Amino acid sequence: MGLLEEITDFCENNSTLYGFADISKYKEEIISKDLYPYDYAISLGLSIDDEIINNLDSEKGRIAYLDAYVETNNKLNDVSEFIVKLIKDKGYDAQAVNASYILPDERLVGEVSHKFVANLAGLGWIGKSCLLITPDYGPRVRWVTVLTNFILPANKERLKSHCNSCRLCVDICPPKAFKNIEFNENEPRESRYNANLCKEYFDKLESEGKPRLCGLCVKICPWGLK
Repeated sequence: MGLLEEITDFCENNSTLYGFADISKYKEEIISKDLYPYDYAISLGLSIDDEIINNLDSEKGRIAYLDAYVETNNKLNDVSEFIVKLIKDKGYDAQAVNASYILPDERLVGEVSHKFVANLAGLGWIGKSCLLITPDYGPRVRWVTVLTNFILPANKERLKSHCNSCRLCVDICPPKAFKNIEFNENEPRESRYNANLCKEYFDKLESEGKPRLCGLCVKICPWGLK
């Protein structure tokens, strides 16, 4: 079995969704400069149980969501590390990017935009909530990325936004962080989303002894509800 077949087989059995992306033209937008040597990426997603997300309005539901959030991220990190080993064992280079790590600076971003990579891999579109919206699961998916110099068949067409006039995520957001603006790869995230408002809201929750989480934009999206 060749490397591509090994990767595909493992992804099929260990993720809800996966895809391959050519990121060579988008490095400035989606990855940190120390990761620039890589031109290809594997995007993997794991869905979170609908029952957990549908009960986010209750305190018990929020605790269950936090547990599922952490567990899913840990699974994604384990899966990505295994794929890195598969690739390196064949003599190629690869690096896993943590599913939830945020860089310690004022930008409040990760080392890689997992959502942008998933979009390039044809798995969904970036919605007004700045979440990756998939046709089958909506935004109810957590993502991880593996970067590599192994040439992948990254030929799936990117999905166009189907948010249109919908603004449910915009209206339900407690800190009003979303601006009801469709994703445009040529515009900065700040044109659509104020991450600092989310951070301030989470800080307030923490000061009240509550978990640092919300998820209402995940729950309300009609693409997830269907």
